[in-house]
This record gives sequence, structure tokens and C-alpha cells, in this order.
Amino acid sequence: MAHAAGEPRPVHEAPPIEWVVRVPGSKSLTNRALVLAAMAAGESALELALRSDDTDALCRALASLGAGIEEVAAGPEPSGSHGGFRVRGVGGAFPPGPDLTVNLGDGGTPTRFMMPAAAFAPRRVTIDGSARMRERPVADGVAMLRSLGVDAAWVGSEGQLPITVDGHKGPPRGGTVRVGELASSQFVSALLLVAPWMRDGLELRIDAPPVSRSYIDLTIEELRRWGAAVDEDCSGTGALRAVRVAPGPLSARGVVLVEPDASSALYWAAAAAIVPGSDVTLHGVSPHSRQPDAAAIALLGAHGAERAGGDGDERIACRCAPGDRSPPIDGFNVDLGHCPDGALMLIAAAAVASGPSRFTGLGTLRVKESDRLAAMAEGLLRVGAGARVGDSWIEVEPIPAGHRVQATIDPHGDHRIAMSFAVLGLRTGGIAIERPECVAKSYPAFWRALGRCEEGGQ
Repeated sequence: MAHAAGEPRPVHEAPPIEWVVRVPGSKSLTNRALVLAAMAAGESALELALRSDDTDALCRALASLGAGIEEVAAGPEPSGSHGGFRVRGVGGAFPPGPDLTVNLGDGGTPTRFMMPAAAFAPRRVTIDGSARMRERPVADGVAMLRSLGVDAAWVGSEGQLPITVDGHKGPPRGGTVRVGELASSQFVSALLLVAPWMRDGLELRIDAPPVSRSYIDLTIEELRRWGAAVDEDCSGTGALRAVRVAPGPLSARGVVLVEPDASSALYWAAAAAIVPGSDVTLHGVSPHSRQPDAAAIALLGAHGAERAGGDGDERIACRCAPGDRSPPIDGFNVDLGHCPDGALMLIAAAAVASGPSRFTGLGTLRVKESDRLAAMAEGLLRVGAGARVGDSWIEVEPIPAGHRVQATIDPHGDHRIAMSFAVLGLRTGGIAIERPECVAKSYPAFWRALGRCEEGGQ
């Protein structure tokens, strides 16, 4: 449904949604594949890769260092999926050139992935970002680079972007790095992705349980998919103690299929779970995916949605029949440290649950594109729900029965805040999202897809 540019985007209560949807490729896997393809020798075709603000920023940065990256368009699809990228890698050595600055905008993953990648370029590379990105933590990444002998320096305030990585003395040789408590698992993933091109390989000894370990596991799986030799050392309880990547440059893999994005699929799974009478099939989304937000989809099934799957597709249906206004899902009491991105949609869905919810393990949400815990609490209060937050948790009281929602949500420029409350609006009606264009960071076609839901998926 059209709305005036620059105005809040209203969300209308949806009829039962009957839909088979294929969401765009995984943002997490696209970013990882882009780094590996750019570093590898030869040409790779990343099919069904995501085009978004984040992935485009990473493409531009890698191309500025000397990788050849070309968009491959696909025919239009209702889901907004894209053809992908053709990447000509540099074999672990970016060509020489003049000093340059790369700006990754709001992208936390692209920024942190570029930090060690820039060490393989024989030039001074200044890495910068948006005003919000300059507030987000990068000091752990700089410390880890320095421990490998990389010349990484603060340009202005210590602990904040911009930073300069000087690769004139050659790429990091590798070795052993001790990893303590980190603000983000992305620093670990960033080093692992370039480790095959280090002369001595890389051993990360984990001294503190890593935050969002599920994303490190995703990186390890992708490295192995590209042929890297990766060894993990875990304790008897499964805690990660060390990761070792053997030296050995990787070659291009030809055609690489990027899985549909579980984080994007979660929005339509949640819509199916909370809109009475709905039945949505998530084409290509496997319940066995290692993407962290596949677990968030499973949690909807564990809390009242009807869930099934087959042939690599997830199917989610609402337990409430059309016209039934009883709570569609049960309250939650879960640790979501393994799926922090998906946590926002589950928190929003808790506003229409049958009872109170408590979500824990969410300390990293304080330093994302916004302070996500504070922003979610603010939005929940606006729609009539109750919310209490702590350093790493949030408690939600559902919207009272009979309450008529009329709320404009400020997503604070955060794509996942905007999308989560928009999906809630499919159940409640009466919600409008300010600055809706922020969804382009991860899901540019979101509003077109939401419009289909407002029409029942037809």
C-alpha cells in the first residue's frame, strides 16, 4: 500500500495470511561469502546473495581494495530476492595502491570484517562509519589485530572509529591470539575469515565464553564449506575453548548458493503465528539451518504456533482460527543470547501473548544500531503493553484485552525495530512506523512483502 515519502508508514490489521514466500539471501552468510570470495583465488558466483545497505557497503569496500565485484541481476520476484554477485578474488593479496578511506555506514558486521581484511592490502586504509557506528565498540578488534603484529591506529578518540590499518609491512603472519570477553562475536568471525591466508594459520584461545557463539559457529561452517581446515576444541560441557584454522589459501568455489535469510523469514513466521487463521510457508528455509534465527522460528512453534516442515521449507500457522481474538501464542521465558537479532521480533510478538514474558541474554542489544532494549521498551509502552528492562533482559506484559492500539513507533533508525513493530501491527492494526526506509539495511523489499500480508498474502 502506497504512502507519502517521508511520512510514517501505517500498518493495517491483516486478514488471514495464506502465502508461500521466499525471502532474500542471508545477510550473515552473504557478508561471510563476500570476504571469502574476495580473498580467494579465482572467480565465485554468489547466487541469491542479499543486496542491502550492509552488503552493498561491504562490496564497495572490498572492491576499493582491488577485488572485482559485479552485481548479477535476476528477474523480478514478489519476495524481492536478487540474483547475487560475481566476485573475482585476489588470492590473499590485494594489489598496491594509494591510501584510501572506506566508510561502512551503519554496518557493524561490514566494519568489523573489513578491519583484518585491510591488513592484506599494502597501503594505509582508514575505516570509518556513520555517527552511530562511531559510538559502537571496535576496540576489541583493534587489540586482536595488534596482537598479530598489525599496525592499527586510532585516528581520533581511542576506542572509536575511524581507525587506520597500515598493511605496508605485509599481511599478518598468524599464530596464537588469546580471546577474552568481547563486545561482539564479529571480531572473532572477522579474524577467522582471513585466517587461511596467514602464513602460520591462526589459533584463537577462548578465555571467556564468547557472546553470540552461534554466529562464530556459522563462520566456522562457512569456512569449511569453502575448503578451510578448521578444528574446534570444546570442554566436556560444550564450551568453546579454542579454534584453529590451518594455513592454506582457498580457491574460488564457482557457484555458491546463499541460503534464504532466517532473520528475514522470522518476520513472516511471526506474522503467521499471531494473525488468526494464517498459514505461511517459508520456501527454502530449513529447520536444520545453522543460522541463529532459525532457532527463533523454532521458538514460535514451542510457544503455540503450529509448525511443520518438509523438503527444506518451514510452515507456520496460527493456532487461532479466523476471527478468534484470543492470545495466539504463549508467554516466553527464554535466554536469547544465541539469536539476538531474532529476539526483537519475539519481544514484539510477546505483546499479544497469553501471559507475561521474560527474555534474557541480551546485553549485546545495547550496542547495536540503536540501544535495542530501550527502543523495544519504548515501543511496547506506546502500543499499550508493559515493559521493564535491565542490562541484559526485558520483561513484557501483553496488551490488555480490548485495548485499541494507536501508536507511532520511532525505530531510532534501526531496521529490526521497524520490522518487528510493523509485523505486530498486522495483528493489532493502529501502528505506524517512522522513517520506514531504515529497513534497507537488511531487507529492502520488506514493505512490499508486508503489503502482501496486509492483503492476506494474495
